[in-house]
Parts: sequence; structure tokens; C-alpha cells
Amino acid sequence: MFVILGILLLFIYAVLGFKKPAVALVTLPIVCLGLILLAEHTGSSEDLFAATFCAIATFLITLVVVALSRPGPESSQWPRRVARLLVIVIGVFTMVVISIVLSPEGAQFAFLIFVLALFIIPISVISYRRRSPRATAACVLSTIGCSMRQNLPLPMALESAASGRTDRCARTLQNIKKWLVQGYSLSESIKRGYPKCPSYALAMIASAERFNQLPAAIKAIEADMAARASERKILRPVHALYPVIVMSFMLLILVGLMKFAIPQFKCVLDEVFEEKLPAVTQWLFVITNTISHRILPPVLAILSLIVLPIWLRVRFRPRRPHKPYLISRIRDFIIWHLPIVRWFEKNRAMVQVVEILRLSLNAGCTIDAAIANTLDLDVNSCFRWHLQGWLERVKRGDNITNAARKAGLGNTLAWAFDDQVNMGNTPSILEMLESFYRMNYSYRVNLARFIMWPCVVIAMGTTVGFVVYGIYSPSVAIIRHFAEVTYP
Repeated sequence: MFVILGILLLFIYAVLGFKKPAVALVTLPIVCLGLILLAEHTGSSEDLFAATFCAIATFLITLVVVALSRPGPESSQWPRRVARLLVIVIGVFTMVVISIVLSPEGAQFAFLIFVLALFIIPISVISYRRRSPRATAACVLSTIGCSMRQNLPLPMALESAASGRTDRCARTLQNIKKWLVQGYSLSESIKRGYPKCPSYALAMIASAERFNQLPAAIKAIEADMAARASERKILRPVHALYPVIVMSFMLLILVGLMKFAIPQFKCVLDEVFEEKLPAVTQWLFVITNTISHRILPPVLAILSLIVLPIWLRVRFRPRRPHKPYLISRIRDFIIWHLPIVRWFEKNRAMVQVVEILRLSLNAGCTIDAAIANTLDLDVNSCFRWHLQGWLERVKRGDNITNAARKAGLGNTLAWAFDDQVNMGNTPSILEMLESFYRMNYSYRVNLARFIMWPCVVIAMGTTVGFVVYGIYSPSVAIIRHFAEVTYP
């Protein structure tokens, strides 16, 4: 009876996973648990085993079906994301359990493998998920910009661009069109229909919308995205995660050798030759035990329970330029007060500031109105204080150039507003500064990367050499002693 009921339940949820993934995912645990409890109270032990097996099979197959189902234009994405995450977690947990069952002595290895998978797999998934929104943002904003440059009715153009497609870009265009038809502005429609739009792009669109410079603003956003895309295509020496992965696997292998191999060499040296392990090996033994037993557990606990959730929350939650979150303010404060990182943060913010200043001046805005528009940008909150100080000084009647210098915005931006030098060519100079800041930022990023990576390689080589020397020293000592006994 329960076998037939389990097969029927499996068929129903396999179909429901394709048709209604959200309903299937929400009701699946309740139904599977109900089937097991029903068998426990009304059936025999064989019925309980059959019901449990059918419930587990239904649960796993439904998760796979939901994870592989194709989303519709208006369907929600969270059931598929939750199902994929559960499939990954269950797969890793199953591998760890199998390794422990097959080799009880390797329980520590299994734990380390689980920890590494717990960090490497989510980081890989997050790295992929970071690239997908960039492609979606480029597609959505380029479609909007192309439609506006051709003077097409925006809702109709978005409907035409999304017709016949079911990918993420098409769903986003449909959502934006829905809010545009209801009478909302473009920035508000993007905010409601595309919550994951890059915050700097949304802030610039909202600022340019007030002084009717949307086409120019979207063109500047497209140029900025193209510059970032071309920067990611530059050949880089190694991936940023390469040192972390290498050192993690080296620690994993080192823990295994120190647990199983090195103690055997120690016994041979103690019992046969009455000698201790070489000093390097003893240091390595102490360092490995200290890291694996005292340092690694609390660090992993802090990373998994505190740092990783906060990082995921900050990474996937849109920023609020007008009212930043507490975590965003803390992050901005820390970055702004780091010696080298501050320069990169300020340079990246200056790119957006000179863009919005140029667009505002081209639209006929006054200087104070143009500066006020920069306060809506998604820049570092500490840098926004400098912009507010500049605006307050200008409103008091101070000289624009001197006010920019006193506000800490640098001589370059002050020079752009000096009428005695540039003869009223401020918009043209701002356009030149925009290209200068963007190219300077890319140049400094690549320069820092190519200076840092040789240092990282040297440090990794030194560490690996020390580990290899410490591992092979006992075997060399044993061979030397046997050679002395054999050839006196």
C-alpha cells in the first residue's frame, strides 16, 4: 500500500516540480514527513521502511526537478535557487558520510574536505552569480539606451525586445515595462522591476532624469560598463582564489602527513636510532597542530557564522545612496581610512562625479544644482561628506575653485571650475577628466596587481619549500643512519 502511495506521490511531485515549483518546494517536506508518520502509526516495520525510502526518493527527485526546471516570463526564481543549493549541500554531506563509513580513521580528512567544499563551492557559485547580473545589467541598460536614442515608445520597445524570450534579461524588461505602463518614471520602474540593478547606474539615472539628460546618462553608464568589461578581459597572471586554494589543499595534505606518516618516522628514529625528529620537522609539527586545532576551528566558525553571512548580505543587497545601511556605512568608513584602498575608492567616485557634473552643466543647471545632483550618486559615504562640504561653501558664496580645494576634492576638479584658466570650457574639461580618471583607475589597478602577484608567488614558494623540507627531513635522516650502519 505505502509503496503504491509513494510511487503516486513521486509522480505527482515530479509533475508539480515542473509546473508549480514554489508549491512543490513548500509542501514537499510536510507531505514527506506526513507519509513517514502515517506509516509509523498504521503500518509495520516493512511499511515504515518502504514509506521512508519513497519519501526520501520523492524529496531528492523533486529537488532535482525543481532545480532543472525552466522559469517562465513571470515566474519567481527563488524555488530553483533554493533547490540547487539544497542539492549541492546534500551531495557534499553524502560524500562526507560515505568517506567516514568507508574509512573511520579518515574522519578528520572528511571534516576538512567538508569544510573546504563548504567554502569553495559557495565561492564558485557566487563568482558565477556575480558575472550573470553584469550581463543582465548590460543587456537591460543597452536596450533602454538604444530605444531612447531611436525615439521609440519605451514600453513598446521593451515589449518587443522581450517577446519570444524567457531568459533573465527578457523577464527584467517585462517587469520594467509593467511599471512604466502604470505611469512610473524610468528610475522608479527600474527600481521596482529590476531590484538588482547596479546601484551606481540607478543613482545616475535618477539624477539625470530630473534635468532631462537620460540618453546621455545611459550612454555614460554603457561606456563605464564597457570599460569594466574590457578590464576583466585583460590577461591576468593567476586567479585571486589561486593562493587560497593552494594553501588550503597544502594544509589538508600536511594534516594527513602529520597524523599518519610523520609519527611512523618518529617511532623509527626514537626506537632504532634513539634520535628525535629534525628541528624543521618539529617546528612544522607544532605549526600544523596549532593551526589545525587552535587557530583553524575558531577562524572557520567566525568566517562561517559572522563574516560569510555579512558578506553575502552586503554583496547581494542593493545599496541605498540616500540612506545607507549600517553595514554599508561601516564598510565605507573602513575602506576610506585604508591608505592605498582609499585612493582607488576616491578615483572611482570621481568618475561618477565628473560625469554627473558634465551632464548637469550641459542641461543648463547652475553650479550649486549640479553639485547637489552629485549627492544622489552611489559613492562612498565619507566622500559624500566632502561633496556636501563643497555644496555648503558654494551656497555661502565662496569661490567654486577654492571651495573644491577646501572640501578635499583635489586640485584637478578645482582646476575644471577655474574660469581664469579654462575660459568657461568646464564641460569639455570635465569630459576630459572623466576619461582621465577612468584610465588612471584601470592603470593603477593593473599596476598594483602586477606588483602584488610576484610577492604572493614568492611567499607561496617560501612556504611550500619550508613544508617540503620539513616533510622529507625525517626520511633523509633515516636513510643517512642506515647508510652509516651499512657502510661504516
